[in-house]
Amino acid sequence: MFSKIMLKTMGQFTLLGIRSLLAFAVLLLFFGKQLKNVTKKELTGGLLLGIAYFTVMFFELNGLKYTESSTMSLLENSAVVFVPVFMSVFTRSLPEKKTVIKVLLALAGVILLRFKGGTLSFGRGEFFGIAAAMLYALAIILTKRLSSKADPLLCGVFQAGTMGVLGIIFALFFETPALPRGGAQWGAIIYLAVICSSFGFTFQPLAQRGTTAERAGTFCALSPVSASILGAVFLREMMTVPNIIGAALVLCSILI
Repeated sequence: MFSKIMLKTMGQFTLLGIRSLLAFAVLLLFFGKQLKNVTKKELTGGLLLGIAYFTVMFFELNGLKYTESSTMSLLENSAVVFVPVFMSVFTRSLPEKKTVIKVLLALAGVILLRFKGGTLSFGRGEFFGIAAAMLYALAIILTKRLSSKADPLLCGVFQAGTMGVLGIIFALFFETPALPRGGAQWGAIIYLAVICSSFGFTFQPLAQRGTTAERAGTFCALSPVSASILGAVFLREMMTVPNIIGAALVLCSILI
């Protein structure tokens, strides 16, 4: 929700760059002393994760320009469906029946989510959302593999730094970078930096070290529920009956 608000006055790369660099600064404040123990594995892991999640965020922020925050969250967090599918491909094994059911439910839900005024609508926002979901699934799998081979906390710190540097570089080439204006904008970007990036992105490798990629993906179910409620309350995003049924199907596919 905060990302969608900020995109009205700020370029996507500028937003991502400032947000991630602020997060990196916060992490250095708390965990800077641990950097003396950094190894090549942490640097490489942080770089790869930073590139992976920067790509995910690129598609997410582009999608938010063309569709509601609640819809974007539902689409992106259907990554939980793609995680077991990709794992089956990587392990060269057939997906379980449960996986097939999840994919079919998610597909039906996505179609119903795009019914607007009795007609089916599928545009750039939905395309970006599904692309973000597939990339997010790959990022979750990559996070699991890297966090088991290196210090996950240090990987997360360098991940934030990588995303920040990439954001600023792309902003210099494709946008006119500008700092947030006013207390409301600074409040929004600080929230994104501290809560979403410093805590969310950085501690994900630490959390995934103790669980499977598939299990980590199931927690994506919490995000679309929150986004739907916040979008309805603060952004006045309305959902029709088919949209609500579609959202329920996507959530069912995530929770199975």
